[in-house]
Amino acid sequence: METKLNPSNDPPAYQTFPQPGQQAPAGSYPAEAPPKYEPGPTAYQQNPAGSYQQGTTVITSQPVVYLQDQSFNTFSKPMVCPYCNSQISTSVEYEAGALTWLSAGILCIFGCWLGCCLIPFCMPDLQDAKHTCPNCSKVVGVYRRI
Repeated sequence: METKLNPSNDPPAYQTFPQPGQQAPAGSYPAEAPPKYEPGPTAYQQNPAGSYQQGTTVITSQPVVYLQDQSFNTFSKPMVCPYCNSQISTSVEYEAGALTWLSAGILCIFGCWLGCCLIPFCMPDLQDAKHTCPNCSKVVGVYRRI
């Protein structure tokens, strides 16, 4: 035996709640009280004893972003350091990059696996150039060959 909640095929009636400052219509459910909001914690809060206590401090760290500007190349570049704001000429350090590993892999494929495949790691022309500030020693840019 089936029980029908709505014997007529009418859609169910939806209840509307009054907006703030309006009276509820007669015969409706009592409106719920709006939630009360309390002010959040401050830097210093007063204890029940009357003394003040310091709140917690949240420290977030920023990710390191290297500038990949097309004006960086294998030569030193005069610029203003974004970290220490001094006029500098960058110092260039070379490190193995994608072209270095690709060259070593190609040499291995062609049979130079006995040590000759390590030659690209000794050639600065196949490595990436990392520009650092001579004052604060932070990386200000990277020139990638690939």
